[in-house]
Amino acid sequence: MANTTTRKFFENQGYHLLVWVVLGGLLYLESRRYIDSSTTRICGWSPTKWLLVSWIFAALHQGWIWFFWRQELYRGQITSWFGPRGFLIFRIGFVVFATARLVSLIPISLATSGTLFMPRWLPLGLIVITTPPILWGLFSVVAYFGVTRAFGADHFDEIYRGGTLEIRGIFKYVPNSMYTVVLLALYHPGLLMSSRLGLIAALAHHLFVWTHFFCTERPDMREIYG
Repeated sequence: MANTTTRKFFENQGYHLLVWVVLGGLLYLESRRYIDSSTTRICGWSPTKWLLVSWIFAALHQGWIWFFWRQELYRGQITSWFGPRGFLIFRIGFVVFATARLVSLIPISLATSGTLFMPRWLPLGLIVITTPPILWGLFSVVAYFGVTRAFGADHFDEIYRGGTLEIRGIFKYVPNSMYTVVLLALYHPGLLMSSRLGLIAALAHHLFVWTHFFCTERPDMREIYG
């Protein structure tokens, strides 16, 4: 039984780590374009350093989710350690790492602004086009899906496991809209500052979030809902 629990606890996490390493390596190679002394530095740090910080936050964010979700789902350890405060501790860490992850894209984009060689109206137009669906997605999460449920409350409280598939708001039209639509906000710093590296970093983060979905969330949903 213990071996089965351990196997489920680490299920797909080797792939999760592999994708983080591969995407991180590709990001580093791309950042080498901006390593010369004339590159703009933000708070004394080069784009490469900011990219490293950003990618570490990505690992901390998704590692935090994996550890807390599966410790509770398969072992009940979070509640055992912290009681009802366990879910609150998880949510605080989630918000801190997710915010740091998004904010870290700003200095990357600032330091490499003007490197996206296209008419200025195009990236600004993309921001204008994508902002309404992003806001609609956020509204739908709050109004219909529920913020508590979005944090993965079904890992911590069985009462949430009776919920049905949400089909109101944006969820009626876009499957997995939190991943496909809301996360388009990751690209806004790069678009706003016309930064090639900012957009590539955003794409890497977006792909890595989808890796979380396939390696952590989907297997957990199979375990919870059958």
